[in-house]
Amino acid sequence: MASLLSGWNPIKFFPAYHGPYDVGTVDVEIPVADLPLPSNAPEDAQPTIAFRIFYPCQKPQKDEVDRPVRWIPQPQRATIASFAKFLGLPQKIAGAFSYIPQQLYWIKLPAHRNARLLDPPTNNGRWPVTFFSHGLAGSRNAYSQICGDLAANGMIVIALDHRDGSSPIQYVRATATTEAHIVYPTKIPHHPVTDAVYEGRDKQIRIRLWEISMAYEALVKIDKGHNIENLDSNTSKLRKERMEVLWQFNDMMDIHTPGKVTWAGHSFGAATTVQLLKSIFYYRERSEEDCKTLIRPNADAAIIQQIVPESPTLLLDMWGLPLQSPSQKFLWDRPLPSYGLGGPNGANVLSVLSEAFQNWEDNLNINKAIAAKPSMSRRPSVTPIMSREKGHLLPAFARLRARSPASDSGYASSASRSLTRQASRASMTTTPSKSSSAKTSPERSSDRTAGPHMFYVGMTQHFNQSDFGIVFPYIALRVTKAQEPVRCLELNTRAMVQVIREAGIEVAGEDDKEILDKESGIRKWVPIPIDEEEERQTSRPGALQAIDRKLSVTSTKSMSSPRLQSRDGMTMGQKMQAQLEFTI
Repeated sequence: MASLLSGWNPIKFFPAYHGPYDVGTVDVEIPVADLPLPSNAPEDAQPTIAFRIFYPCQKPQKDEVDRPVRWIPQPQRATIASFAKFLGLPQKIAGAFSYIPQQLYWIKLPAHRNARLLDPPTNNGRWPVTFFSHGLAGSRNAYSQICGDLAANGMIVIALDHRDGSSPIQYVRATATTEAHIVYPTKIPHHPVTDAVYEGRDKQIRIRLWEISMAYEALVKIDKGHNIENLDSNTSKLRKERMEVLWQFNDMMDIHTPGKVTWAGHSFGAATTVQLLKSIFYYRERSEEDCKTLIRPNADAAIIQQIVPESPTLLLDMWGLPLQSPSQKFLWDRPLPSYGLGGPNGANVLSVLSEAFQNWEDNLNINKAIAAKPSMSRRPSVTPIMSREKGHLLPAFARLRARSPASDSGYASSASRSLTRQASRASMTTTPSKSSSAKTSPERSSDRTAGPHMFYVGMTQHFNQSDFGIVFPYIALRVTKAQEPVRCLELNTRAMVQVIREAGIEVAGEDDKEILDKESGIRKWVPIPIDEEEERQTSRPGALQAIDRKLSVTSTKSMSSPRLQSRDGMTMGQKMQAQLEFTI
């Protein structure tokens, strides 16, 4: 048993967020009956919506209650057992595993529960807002590091809990008219890809788009000062007093100005983001007789006014298969809103892949087609089937190969300043790009870094943009060769913040154009050519050598260590972690 637990080797706590602000967090669950309906509720939609808010906060004083925020939510044992079962363990073994004393229960986030919201130093006196959609096997907690990093840079981040059967388990609280219950995962195979598979994913996306639209309606009401019932009392086992937090967001969120909300997601969540933006932006063009729509917003739905060409779009390791549903050809044939009339022409579109997904050619082609300007062919590529060869733990595209050693592991390249908390705290004011002041007119787009922006992070797996790479670094390295999980998320966050900054949204820190520069040479940060001209430029011998240099990721000493050598026999924990690649 000791060897089993040592094989997990999880961290004790998450690293500090990169940004000048302390981060607060609150869990929210709201009855649907208390909100305006943005559309008809889809089949199997739940009576509540749930999300976690990450936000810039005032650091609690010594005499104030500062409860730890655990990574594994309550009820912890049931959550761990459900996740183990989701990964393929028999129910009895999964249940027994959850009773083993383990460090997972105690891992905490560098955030403050129910802390006081910091007064925004922005020109309009409001914090910018970002919505984040999780992938398969995810939840509102599975991307805490990247959501917390965004909040530390001056954003209110809404991390959705999708009750569509894509999570290992979801708890739905009782309302005035419905009983508490549990939403269990829906089994949809990755292959073979049949009409039933596409229909299953379409059904999940319908629920997801409705949930995001409902959450947006909730934020509008909260910002306007309406009294919203939060079913999550945010109490602890020892302290039973209820904490009311939502009132402090009144008049604090920049959600009424069209194009000021950022939309982001990982894997299935990135595909969700694409379908949301297209479904809302083009809804007037879709036939009323089309019964296969993912969402048909009501004319007074608040989200209609928000999604415009200026809306920042951040796609992390997008899984392309759901976008190829035959029923959604209408959406596939249309570009992202960014390419609409008068839009920024892709400057506010960011796509960041893991090296594993960059190696997955069929899925890569879909990512390129989605991010590309409309001039690129919109024909679907080969369906990206996720399968493994017999005798191999990982599919071919996920078998990473280590390159030459390097010692640099800083937050930015050696030529760039670091956006650490210490370096940024001096002024505690947001600093938008010189070319993108929140009060400037559309001329600002002329100084933006030309987009779309597409990169991958060297020596990374699909799970590296979630918390799992940080929580299990030893397993990630030993089983999948994924390295430097903290740096991976730092690079992702830098790019996300800069795209938001260049969209004219005020965030913390100084201009960071280097991160979007395809020739910056930042270690492990590799540009992906989208069109044929970029392909020709990066295919030159000198360019290939430069890319190879960027991919150097670790020291010779660490690679030669006996503890890091792979072995045929793996612990149960290692096998479970390896499967995260296919489920997130």
